[in-house]
This record gives sequence, C-alpha cells and structure tokens, in this order.
Amino acid sequence: MPAEEFTHTGTDVADRIRAQFGDTSGAQVADAAIIRWINDGQREIVNSNPILRATKITDYVANQQDYSFPTDKVLVIEAIYINGYPITAISPQEAREYIKTKDPLGIVKSATPDVWWERAGVISFYPISDTTSTNGLKLEYIKVPTSITAFADILSIPDRYFNELVNYVTAQALELDENYSAAAVKTRQFRDGLDRLSQKDAVSNSDSYVSIMPDPQDF
Repeated sequence: MPAEEFTHTGTDVADRIRAQFGDTSGAQVADAAIIRWINDGQREIVNSNPILRATKITDYVANQQDYSFPTDKVLVIEAIYINGYPITAISPQEAREYIKTKDPLGIVKSATPDVWWERAGVISFYPISDTTSTNGLKLEYIKVPTSITAFADILSIPDRYFNELVNYVTAQALELDENYSAAAVKTRQFRDGLDRLSQKDAVSNSDSYVSIMPDPQDF
C-alpha cells in the first residue's frame, strides 16, 4: 500500500460540522464537544480498521528477557522478528507452562527465542539470548491514534478516512440535537464506509504481503 497522507486538521472537521448545522459562529455546538467527538471517532476508526501500522527496531540484548513497549500507545502487536525470523506468540499462561516443561531449571539460552508473550505492556521472550544483536529486534504493531487538543492539530487518521470521521462526528452532533433518526443514518454511513475501506485494505495487503497476527485471545 502506498504511504498514507495525513493533511487534515480538527478545523477541517469542525468546519464541515458547522456548515451542515448552519452554525458558523460555533454557538450551537461547543468546540470542546467537537474535539471530544473527533478523538472518539479516531479511536473507533482504528479499533475497527487497524490502519495505523508502525515498526520499532531495537537491539536484542544478551541475558535480557523483558522489553518495554514503544513510546506510542500500542493497540495490537502484529508480529515480532528476531534477526529477521518471526517468533511465535503465546499467552502468559502458556508461557509459564512452556518454560516449566522445556526448561524447569531456567538454564537454556539461544540466539533466537522460540516464543514471545505480552503482559501489562512488557514483551518477554523465551529462551533469552546468549548474544547481543544490534537492531536485531523488530516489532510490527498498530498504534493508538494521538488525541488532538486543539483544532489546529493534525488528525491521526489518514486522509482517506476523513469523510468517515466527519460522518461519526456528525452523528454525535445530531444525537445532541435529539435528531435520532438522522443520527442513525449517519452512523450507518460511518459503518458502511469503514467496511468499504476495510475491504480495499484487505485486497491491497493480500497483493503486497502476508501479515502475521497473533490470536486476540492471547491478550
């Protein structure tokens, strides 16, 4: 998939909403409410369509089992590689049983671990490494969108999702105005738009590469 563009701001959303309501002065819909809805909409979009893909590369360190998440808030980990090799994801419960079975004395080490698991924002590996690999650990993940605090802030969702964000915010404004039938229509348009974009993403991803996703129950 080509690189995404992120050019829209909160102002672009607010202008669309106020134009639809004839509220150019901002008297009908408060700024704080629109900003809150924008942030809610961004999170809803990324929760439904995991579009904010990111990668972190760091050293894989000898005798170190645990690694912290990136400074980005991580929504879901897609895959972890050690020295270019994909590592199998298991749950923390499975990890305990696996280690007890494979290595009850805790003495096994290996340049490449067999498994990884995550708990409370910490990624762990087994077996731990016996050597340090510079930039040997690669984490592919979906990040949580950054909330805006002012209309001038750039949105975290790509431009191709802008219309769906406007539909989401419009639905919230219509509900506030107690126009529930119109709000339901906008909500349906929002969901239909996400489905269409998700299908396009699926076709694009299958054409370019196969993504590796851990079982959601692992988390």
